[in-house]
Amino acid sequence: MDVITVATAISVMGIIIGIGVLLSSKIEVGSQAKQVLVITVLNVAVPSVILNGVFNTDVSDDLLRQVGIIFGLSVGLHLAAVVLALGMTRLLGFTSTKARQLTVLAALGNTGFIGIPLCATIFGPVGGLLAAVVDAGLDFVVFTVAIYLLQAGNSFRLRQLKSLVNLPLAAVIVGISSAFIGFEPPAVVRQLVELLSGLAAPLAMLYIGILLQQLLSRTGFRIEAAVFFPLVFRLLLFPGLMLVLLAALPLAELTRNVLIISLSMPTFMLAAILFSRYTDQEDTAVMTISFSTILSLATIPLITYISLFLF
Repeated sequence: MDVITVATAISVMGIIIGIGVLLSSKIEVGSQAKQVLVITVLNVAVPSVILNGVFNTDVSDDLLRQVGIIFGLSVGLHLAAVVLALGMTRLLGFTSTKARQLTVLAALGNTGFIGIPLCATIFGPVGGLLAAVVDAGLDFVVFTVAIYLLQAGNSFRLRQLKSLVNLPLAAVIVGISSAFIGFEPPAVVRQLVELLSGLAAPLAMLYIGILLQQLLSRTGFRIEAAVFFPLVFRLLLFPGLMLVLLAALPLAELTRNVLIISLSMPTFMLAAILFSRYTDQEDTAVMTISFSTILSLATIPLITYISLFLF
């Protein structure tokens, strides 16, 4: 994996975040405008990244095997992150409720909103496709274990699983199925998804910049002390442990590289929505998302650089 390529992609995303901060400071961006950005990224641009990856990839038995391996590893590693983070929060003396909240923020990364566009930028269309499979594994953990941890009543309801059915996951299933049966999409469809896939990274970074500016306007640069745990765990401790583990596994180079990048992501964007719904700590979630995203501009290239000595 080329560290320069990763650093360049991260730098460009950082610049776009800065543009988002500047725009938000000059123009009031309301909740409806932010919702349009989120819907466009998650329901239009990211599915297009996935389909573009399928349309430009020879879906062989080897690729399908990689998809299965990545999905299984994604679920297993994110569950392990939850268990490890929960144990550490208890050892650090956080109350039960606070420990659960910090665990969710520490264990689960932004594999969809940032991870898929970034992997597509670094590794090409097939990288975006494999990153989408990592995100599918994370979604399973989010809409089961994470919601269970955040709910005060600790009750799990089957209807929570309906959130697993989303357009990015549908794009993975439809795209791979169509490739498996040999379906060739028309040229207009290929060009459409290629153009729309280019929206994913810029719009996602603009949204993060807007979110960051609005947070700073409310709280300044104050960081809640408890937030330091998810920042350190998500950006340094967990990716570091995963580097050691992945070095011991017999994985294809692309599979390993996609996992390294995906598991180094900052706190997942959906945390703000889940915390708003299930807790009274929305600002804690937004603060963690914002600062972890800024710091990840440095930690992702760092993790990539360290990986050169292991692989």
